[in-house]
Amino acid sequence: MKRFLPYYKYLLRVRWHFIAALIAGAIFGAASGAGLPWMMKKVLPEVFGRGDEVPLMELLMVALIMPAVFFVRGLSQFINNYLIQYCGLRVLEFIQVDVFSRLQKLPLKFFQKHKSGDLLSRLMGDTQMMRMALVEISNDIIIQPMQMLGALGFLIYMSSQKSEFFFLYICLATIPLCVMPIQLIGKKLFKKAKSVQEQTGDLTASVTDGLQAPMEIRSYNMQGGIVSTFQNQVIRLFKARMKVVKYDKMLGPTIEFVSACGVAVAIVYAGRAGLDFESDMMPLLMALYMCYDPIKRLGKIHTKIQRGNASLDRIEYLLHYEDELPEAEKPVPFENVSGRIRFENIQFAYEDQLALDGVDLEIPSGQVVALVGPSGAGKSTFASLIPRFYDVNEGCVYVDGHDVRAVRKSDLRSAIAVVSQQPVLFNATVLENIRIGNPEASDLEVIEAAKKAHAHDFIEKTLDDSYQTMVGEKGTRLSGGQRQRIAIARAFLKNAPILILDEATSALDSESEAKIQQALEELVKGRTTFIIAHRFSTIKIADRILVFDQGKIVADGAHAEIYDSSGLYRDLYDRQSG
Repeated sequence: MKRFLPYYKYLLRVRWHFIAALIAGAIFGAASGAGLPWMMKKVLPEVFGRGDEVPLMELLMVALIMPAVFFVRGLSQFINNYLIQYCGLRVLEFIQVDVFSRLQKLPLKFFQKHKSGDLLSRLMGDTQMMRMALVEISNDIIIQPMQMLGALGFLIYMSSQKSEFFFLYICLATIPLCVMPIQLIGKKLFKKAKSVQEQTGDLTASVTDGLQAPMEIRSYNMQGGIVSTFQNQVIRLFKARMKVVKYDKMLGPTIEFVSACGVAVAIVYAGRAGLDFESDMMPLLMALYMCYDPIKRLGKIHTKIQRGNASLDRIEYLLHYEDELPEAEKPVPFENVSGRIRFENIQFAYEDQLALDGVDLEIPSGQVVALVGPSGAGKSTFASLIPRFYDVNEGCVYVDGHDVRAVRKSDLRSAIAVVSQQPVLFNATVLENIRIGNPEASDLEVIEAAKKAHAHDFIEKTLDDSYQTMVGEKGTRLSGGQRQRIAIARAFLKNAPILILDEATSALDSESEAKIQQALEELVKGRTTFIIAHRFSTIKIADRILVFDQGKIVADGAHAEIYDSSGLYRDLYDRQSG
């Protein structure tokens, strides 16, 4: 349990509920361990062991001891179970929020290396295992020892009354024998449980892939392959789970067998010693059982701990993942941004693949810059360095004279509006999706932004609930052009001094594109703008054109200038114009 100690901070938030649960659990354990054997020792012989007739009132008083013991035991068990579930669900909430919050802070590179389904499995499945380890195991660690101590206390009392400590010796001697299989099986279980959690992540990733791309799957008749892959993963997960079940369920019978051997020795001894069955043997056997039952349950706790450790490995990978884009220790103030940007001897690579090499230039505030070149030339990477989606390997990126690494990421990104080539809409209303650009904006401001993006007409005329229409997951209820215009409306609403348009008009028809071009001419005024362009019709409003090739800027200037001087630009331009 050492590894879980740092995470008991979550239990501190519900400490009073948890303390009350432990107290109730201790009462339940004591009532079970000592109360039941004591009842068999005192109540049953009092009723059935006397030769004369027992007076009715005395019989009632004795008989009431039994429901009283079970009432205390049952009430304490209910309180314990209820409060433990309350604490468990709250702890699950705290862990999931922390893990999800951590995911939101990790860099883009992290998500490019990990499957979303696996991350979902860690967030939902592994946190459940941690909840069990923190709360349920902590609870059992109190209840089961209390029950065993209560039973041992009764054994000591009975043995001292009869001057016979043999039953106690039997109980103590067999406890180490019960612990040995717990340790051996626990080691096996940890490896198998970790494998199950990893394969659960793979299965969730497969499900996510199968649900996120229904059109592509049907277009290429991939249904059979997708189902076959899913089936194979289900079978592998089934086999892994059965190995966990094998070791998990092996523990109980093993401990019961060792316990039965101890009880058998006790029965032989009692028979030879001539102990009375009703008054001596029954309570002692009950106390012995109450000693072994907690050991059996503690063995199950050990298996839960091993499974919890496997999940903790996967969760800690997220919680302790090194942030490749750390915040500055003493961030500099970043206000009244004008949008002056400087790239100084930039070099950047994705793993071992060089994306930018020796980029050195300055963009004055308010300049509209078009980035052109073949696919993979470094255009999107160049633009991604400005909002610090990645950090450079060498050199510096400056905004208004400040190294972007010296500024709070939230401050930097507040000054930048991005419209991607494939904008993502959230499963919310049109109004809420546009308001992402400025959460404090009024409805009228949202509508005005939509008008500027030429989205207002289709929102009002074609959507059933106008601005209150739910767009569906990733905006699937809207066309590509409609999603693009809503994304552009966000940029209007954000009103940021720096604007990045990643082929922002690629999904629009000719009529819509013409309208958006007019809107963009207004939007870019006074803003430092980067237009990543594959369609050259989108760069007419550019003051300056940067031509990229293999991570280098091979031409820089106005259209007329670089058309004559750059063969690559001329070839790209003529190919589209022709």
